[in-house]
Amino acid sequence: MMLAVGTEIRYRITDILAANWEAFFQAEKRWIRPVVLETVRKLLVCRTPALGCHVYACPQGHELRIVPHSCKSRFCPTCGKQATDRWADGALSDLLEVPYHHVVLSAPCQLRGIMGLNREACLSILVRAATACFNQWAREQHGMRMGMVSVIHTFGSDLRWHPHLHLLVTEGGLSLDGERWIRPYQLGWLMAHAGLKKMWKYHVVRAFREAHRSGALRFPAAAAFLKHYPRFSSFLSKLWDLTWYAHIGACLLDPSATLRYMGRYTKRAVLAEYRITHYDGRTVRFAFKDYAAGGKTSFKTLPVLAFLGRLVRHIPDKHFKMVRYGGLFATRWKSEHLAYARRALGQQEEPQPPEASDAETGLAASLGSWRERRQAETGIDPLRCSHCGQSMRFRGVAFGSHERIAALFRAAGHPMKPLSPALALGP
Repeated sequence: MMLAVGTEIRYRITDILAANWEAFFQAEKRWIRPVVLETVRKLLVCRTPALGCHVYACPQGHELRIVPHSCKSRFCPTCGKQATDRWADGALSDLLEVPYHHVVLSAPCQLRGIMGLNREACLSILVRAATACFNQWAREQHGMRMGMVSVIHTFGSDLRWHPHLHLLVTEGGLSLDGERWIRPYQLGWLMAHAGLKKMWKYHVVRAFREAHRSGALRFPAAAAFLKHYPRFSSFLSKLWDLTWYAHIGACLLDPSATLRYMGRYTKRAVLAEYRITHYDGRTVRFAFKDYAAGGKTSFKTLPVLAFLGRLVRHIPDKHFKMVRYGGLFATRWKSEHLAYARRALGQQEEPQPPEASDAETGLAASLGSWRERRQAETGIDPLRCSHCGQSMRFRGVAFGSHERIAALFRAAGHPMKPLSPALALGP
């Protein structure tokens, strides 16, 4: 049975965090990364007076409308969804109109402890190894360059620590001389799974050995013996005999749905709120797709602090890029190679509309997208006066003390989220 628990949201992640964050902080503050503190605090003040607001007023003085500022955090269920949509739309505009394949690559579970202690170094190793796999195969086997979009996921469906990669890979590539588009098989087929697994294994093991020799890896006390390179190399050699997971999906003529899936939990919270089926202040129960049982829907019940621990563990480090581009899509030569690829494919590059200046857009324009989204969701223009029907005018941005902005919220009759006591905690 596939995961189908409905779309009704009964429990909000922000509410669970607000009620339990102080207890979690006190219990785990020794291990909480600074980026986790910053991210959670953003989420807890999202759309509260603490972040200020935009003020709109009816020209006739009938109504005052307050638009509270959002936190714009990728961990926020609301703001993260908007970030996902914007990223997917932007990425789609840069892709070539060719068939693609969705590829999933994972390293053995024996490496997860090391990757947890060396997040940035090891996650980057996975991306570089995957890029090297496809670049080597494309160059040596078919004399071409492929396009790749790599998205890092750090979790499984049950929220455990499970780093792996999702890739969107072109089925074919541009010849090394830039003159023609090569599609080796013309049968909706990318490459052999066995060959990909061998290359993936080779490049990951090689990169881990190089990282150890350069001193880039740290090890927990329980695995201190791995600090010695011969022992670490022997440990990696034993992993060579294991089966490494690599999956190549079917040919995709329209990659938009897959791209949105890949980015869904990179730009937003790792758990969709409709999957939370029970919360009583002590435990949280959520649904997940159990791949070990054939993909059927299973349920996991955790103490609330353990649940929060699993959630915040997957908050990425600040400025760490969870989405990478390789081959034809690599940033440093994308403009040059994509121009050659489009010419070889006979595709015209879509002209980009000129960017509006700050003077032309202003603050009101920055909220235009919000106004359109609200109108699309509710069918009601949120900036139209309910008394006279006139469009409200932008009056300014309000910042300042919490109490002053809270008074403005109350004057406008705006429902106000209270500040969580957890926000008073020190770093």
